[in-house]
Amino acid sequence: MSGRPLESEGMMVHFRRHLWIWPLLFALLLAGFGWLTLRSLENTMQSQVRNELLTTRQAAVAALEIWRKESMASVAVIGADPRIVDSIRSLTELVRTRGENTDALRKAAAAKRLSSILDHFTHDGEFEAWGVITASGYMLASEDPDAVGSRPSEAPALLKLARKGKPIFTPPIQWHPKEDQGHSEIAMIAGVPIYDPEQQLIALLGFTIDPDGDFSRILNVAQPGETGETYAFDSDGVLVSRSRFEDQLRKIGLIDPDPNATSALSIQIRAPGGDLTRGYKPTSSPLARPLTKMAASAISGEDGIDVAGYRDYRGVKVVGSWAWVPQLQLGVVTEMSYSEAFAALSTVRTRLLILIALLGLGALGMFGYSFVVIRLQGEVAEVKQLGRYTIESKLGRGGMGTVYSARHALLRRPTAVKVLDSDGSNAEAIARFEREVQVSSSLSHPNTIEIYDYGYTPDGTFYYAMELLRGITIGKCVEDDGPQTEARAVYIMRQICGSLAEAHSMGLIHRDLKPSNIMLCEIGGMLDFVKVLDFGLVRQQRQKEDLALTQVNALTGTPLYMSPEAVDSPDDMDARSDVYQLGAILYSMLTGTDVFSGETPVEVLAKHIGEQPESPSQRLGRPISPKLEALVLQALAKKPEERPADAGALLDALERCPIQGQWGRNEAELWWTTWNEQHPDLIEEGTAPTGTLPSGWDVDLHRRIEEA
Repeated sequence: MSGRPLESEGMMVHFRRHLWIWPLLFALLLAGFGWLTLRSLENTMQSQVRNELLTTRQAAVAALEIWRKESMASVAVIGADPRIVDSIRSLTELVRTRGENTDALRKAAAAKRLSSILDHFTHDGEFEAWGVITASGYMLASEDPDAVGSRPSEAPALLKLARKGKPIFTPPIQWHPKEDQGHSEIAMIAGVPIYDPEQQLIALLGFTIDPDGDFSRILNVAQPGETGETYAFDSDGVLVSRSRFEDQLRKIGLIDPDPNATSALSIQIRAPGGDLTRGYKPTSSPLARPLTKMAASAISGEDGIDVAGYRDYRGVKVVGSWAWVPQLQLGVVTEMSYSEAFAALSTVRTRLLILIALLGLGALGMFGYSFVVIRLQGEVAEVKQLGRYTIESKLGRGGMGTVYSARHALLRRPTAVKVLDSDGSNAEAIARFEREVQVSSSLSHPNTIEIYDYGYTPDGTFYYAMELLRGITIGKCVEDDGPQTEARAVYIMRQICGSLAEAHSMGLIHRDLKPSNIMLCEIGGMLDFVKVLDFGLVRQQRQKEDLALTQVNALTGTPLYMSPEAVDSPDDMDARSDVYQLGAILYSMLTGTDVFSGETPVEVLAKHIGEQPESPSQRLGRPISPKLEALVLQALAKKPEERPADAGALLDALERCPIQGQWGRNEAELWWTTWNEQHPDLIEEGTAPTGTLPSGWDVDLHRRIEEA
């Protein structure tokens, strides 16, 4: 029995001495199975591309259908209003008794009554304009008085649809509301038939919809990758939505070079015979060319998908998924360039060939590497590694992940590492986590948290490393120390504005500013040095983002600090929304309390929307600088246009406050000395950005509001 340990040890020594053989054998096996793997990968990638195209196209079609139904339901409700029906009947009776007298129609009391009702529906942005066409095609009334009396050339087709007895909805068309003046525009029309007491059709009440509005926004959201495009076309093979590539289309001559020219209703979905973007010159006119493979299939009523590749209207080889939507009388397609769709496959193929070519040289490298691996395995056996970072201790956790104190394996630099929780590692969480890293690392202001690195561990855990901060959040400072002096509050807020001013200048808005996302630190001997954290909810101003990350009309932020527009119209948030949150933070520092409080998130949000804040002086019970108080209340204005334009403008206003220069190094050193004596453990641990969640109100905000 005593010989077995020695025998086992000898076997291990033998194994380690010849460890280099195993990597080499593995490399040879990899070469042998390489081609089979490549073939399998091709099939897998084609399936993935097929699923992505199909899902994107189906989502766009579903969104368009929901929007169409909502628009038709709206006009149906409007057309059922007795006041509107009676007014239209009065005007048709006026035409019957006095003829098509344009002046009489414009001056009629019924026309004025009709305008007073219908103008509301166009001024609130749902529709562009309205008009009433008689059963004979005569413009009986219109939001534009000049259009009254005209006979739009599209009227017969619209009335034909109206005679079916249901609300109508058209794809984008050339609309001539004032045909006599030669005026035309691209519009979609939603309308409802109007009947006399005997249920005879007497008129069509129609509303025009700008295709560049919701119609285009729905299609523009579905643009996968750098070359992905979702667009719509009619039964003649004419593009009815705007192309993603309008600048390119101008260069290759498919649309007029005038910057105001649009691709909608200007592009034929026909194959030019070669790639126009690479200089191909077609020999036939656009109308003489055949429809693209996709357009011909869709117009014939077929749904299809092609990942083998075909030419689009620019002649670029693309993959695509298409369908004909009879309710809209449109074809909808999602396409992506073939080269982008299979870029990864091309890369893998190239790397496989390189791998085979370098197998001989690789054997020597593997020999040396095997011994390095043995040594490193021994070194890391007793500690947990995240990439190049050695975990030392846990600092805290938040809604998305946990923050640890760590050191770089080679540089030995103290670092904070944020790790996504394994039980929440879905695609949406990872995407938001990665975006926080990418956005934060694009900012260079010294008051913005600095990102060092990010990556995945071998088990798939996503993490990123950032500077390890020593200090406290503003929330903790106010909670323990109460209201801050005006001078200190302004000193801190100027640094916060400096960080946000850089983000705003790049078109970025934070959307989740709050005291727990602002740290007061001691850095390089500087006290009260501000760091702005957690850019996980940042987005580009006025840009539709991935629906999986930031859904249209979704609430994002923390109720205690959300601006009114963040609740009412999240899509309209801009830099002034951040300014509102900065005003709320400054209010908290000056008074030691939040602007509004309530039993539930819904109650707090309602106050942000409809209740004026109590002045800081009243809340504090003593006067503060009038200029500073006025600036706080201006930042908290309900209307964005009444606030400072961005963080830079707020910074300029703060620098003009006479109180701002009365806090400096000596004052900060005295405060921190007292604080360190009272809270030695808190500072010694080192506090990193943990995403601490005040009152738990920014965890699963949607669920909490629905339950409230």
